Amino acid sequence: MTAPAPTRERTGAPPVERGRVVALVLHYERPRGALACVRSLLRSTHPSYEIAVLDNGSSATAVAELEAELAGHVGVTLVRVSPNRGYTGGVNAAFEHALTTRAEFAWLLADDTRVDAGTMAALVQALRAEPAAGIAAALTLYASPPDRVWFAGGYVERGRLGRARHHGLDEPDRGQFKAGPVDWANGSSLFVRAEVLRTIGGLDDAYFTYWEDADFCARAAEAGFATWFEPAARVWHDVTPDTDARLDRGRLYDGRNRMLWHARHRPGRLLPVLLWTLGAFPFYAAQGRAHEGWLQMRGVFAFLSGSKGRMR
Repeated sequence: MTAPAPTRERTGAPPVERGRVVALVLHYERPRGALACVRSLLRSTHPSYEIAVLDNGSSATAVAELEAELAGHVGVTLVRVSPNRGYTGGVNAAFEHALTTRAEFAWLLADDTRVDAGTMAALVQALRAEPAAGIAAALTLYASPPDRVWFAGGYVERGRLGRARHHGLDEPDRGQFKAGPVDWANGSSLFVRAEVLRTIGGLDDAYFTYWEDADFCARAAEAGFATWFEPAARVWHDVTPDTDARLDRGRLYDGRNRMLWHARHRPGRLLPVLLWTLGAFPFYAAQGRAHEGWLQMRGVFAFLSGSKGRMR
């Protein structure tokens, strides 16, 4: 899908309430994680918000647990999507829901995150203070240990392999990060003006997984909406260690989607990045990482063949 879904006019929709936030917890088969995220959101000091848990085709058992625990919480809605739409499809369903609400801002959260009580207010204030910014990224720490940084804003390298990187990865949190513009916000906590969703749509299914958040932020930038990093906003992410199979999938999709991103957003860098990726194979092999290098090459070949979406 090259024209992502949630572009919607305000016709027939409720009027936007200034400062209101809809928090969107994307859930799949992790009800305890989603509920922990909801409980942390309910402690938010920001005065105007609502919460939607978007279930992306989970089992009846997982949904029943969510329903039982969420019952009675005012301002918390369970939205069900079935069958499972994949990650980008689930996110776009959440964004579609956001545009039916009165929210000025939508906050996408993974079901393995929890937030500080002041984070929502800090993100609203960040975009209030930066009218040219349409997206805000929080300081994201590992759930364990909780003082180690996982994400302090994202950037895309301008040399050689053109990789998407995390500022501050694995550093201890010493208060060393400053607010400022970044290339992209991570999808585990992506805070966005609803105006951005109406302007550019949601995530692009062409990526399926990996680079879809960097693409979203690049498209927003091209439409005039910068991405801003706010270190006063704190999120904790229960980062699951990668298995061999998951690492292999990541390397394959990275090889393809890195080319797709550069073709769209830095076309002048596409050929150097592509050639560097292919040329890196002997270096991978010399380090005993030939399999990793081959997966990256397969991704490049998939891009050259026109592959988009899920790879078989």
